[in-house]
Amino acid sequence: MKELKFDIIKFSHVENETPDVSFIPMLLRRKLDSFGRAALFTLYKTYEKENVNLVFSSDYGDFERVKKLVAQRKDEGEISPTGFSFSVHNASIGLFSLLKQIKNGYNSLSAGKKSLPYGFLEGILSSDKVPCQYCYTESLDGLKSVSLLISQTQHGKYLLTENNNKNAKDTFEDFIKFLEGENQCYCSDLYSVKRI
Repeated sequence: MKELKFDIIKFSHVENETPDVSFIPMLLRRKLDSFGRAALFTLYKTYEKENVNLVFSSDYGDFERVKKLVAQRKDEGEISPTGFSFSVHNASIGLFSLLKQIKNGYNSLSAGKKSLPYGFLEGILSSDKVPCQYCYTESLDGLKSVSLLISQTQHGKYLLTENNNKNAKDTFEDFIKFLEGENQCYCSDLYSVKRI
């Protein structure tokens, strides 16, 4: 992996709270549960302009909504089309792109417990021509969401390198400590990002 410099222009995060999303039109807002509200809240907080690439990741997606759909299928023999459409993995990032009329494509990925570090890597790599807005949201074991606006630049304050010692410190808590400046490095099994 070649080294590359980038900047984190903005970031926003929420944990264990359903944020106020009154800025979203009422008809859409009432269809959102806490997962979607957290994702859209952090995405809106880091949004600057239309021309961005979008990357979304989650370990298991909107777990509570999927659980309800499974129970509904078992009890009633069918599921709500609206419930299903908002349960798909890319629902939050897709809705955000529609609300902000972002014409660029988006990428949605899931890699189990590695969804945050691999999504962050995809966000960094997707910021080569235009900035990338990356969002990670998870609802299993507590609601949490973080979004970042990332841009590659020769004078960036962050450096992406290969992780040679394979010490992974890539939990959500590690990531937030890194973003807030408490930790100087964020290390996954594949790579390391440090302040320069």
